[in-house]
Amino acid sequence: MATDAAFILLFLDGVGLGSAGPHNPLSLADVTPFLSTHVGNLVNGMAVQTPTLLAKSIDATLGVPGLPQSATGQTTLYTGQNAARFRGQHQSGFANGSLRQLIEGTGLFKQVLNLGKRPTLANVYSPAYFEAIAQRRRRYSVCTLLNLTAGLIFRMPYEYEQGQAVYWDITGERLARYGIARAEISVVEAGRRLVELSQHYAVTVLECYLPDEAGHAQDQHQAHQSLLCIDRLIAQIVPRLPPQTTLIVTSDHGNVEDLSTPRHTRNPVPLLAFGPCAAGFATVNSLVDITPGIVRELQQPTPDATARPT
Repeated sequence: MATDAAFILLFLDGVGLGSAGPHNPLSLADVTPFLSTHVGNLVNGMAVQTPTLLAKSIDATLGVPGLPQSATGQTTLYTGQNAARFRGQHQSGFANGSLRQLIEGTGLFKQVLNLGKRPTLANVYSPAYFEAIAQRRRRYSVCTLLNLTAGLIFRMPYEYEQGQAVYWDITGERLARYGIARAEISVVEAGRRLVELSQHYAVTVLECYLPDEAGHAQDQHQAHQSLLCIDRLIAQIVPRLPPQTTLIVTSDHGNVEDLSTPRHTRNPVPLLAFGPCAAGFATVNSLVDITPGIVRELQQPTPDATARPT
């Protein structure tokens, strides 16, 4: 029986697909054992497609010279608009000024709401974050603006303690370190929370910045631990996906795949899809195509609501 499609979108900051080599931790099978088993090593040119599993490289340069950056890459990902071309350059950091226009006009969450469906941001926020914003010590990230401009609530620490949110570092180790949460959680618990949340929403987004941190630090150990944590999270999510739900994993630009440099790269980024709508993303070629693909799939029944990723 067909049913309405749903998505978990796992955004990973700073994950590109480079060549295999000593500076590329993604080319090591033991760093991502679950993904390596299902799609092979995460290197440029990977290509896997079955009715319920897709793995491919997609463009993050967006036809604009220079190194891809977070603000324009993430705005493109979350709107389906070429933000780098709109700005005339790649923009780092935060979605200030005119980029907010794209998010307000064509943000994924607003598009989902316009379909009469519910989106949610699974990330937990702290009161201190919004206080820093008010005092102009911090600026809104792209995904924060995605949620804000759609008029949606933000998950706060009390919801995290109730098991209804996940921190961007997956285990909440930093929340515990800073006294915002009582204790960190396991990767198993983070995966359970994300799947549970997804059963109540058409689109559930979780952002993780661990790879970009490790890439900028050029820290091989940190990169290995971060990627292993992400791999374990995906390994917890995929077997537990509700029949109608597809997991999408992607990134905004390259970084951690080349630890010989602290800078971003022009490498393509991964697009992974696990679930009944995976085949619907076979035509995605760049970050521009992801939001339109999700919105398109939400408007039609899943091909086979009983299909499991293989």
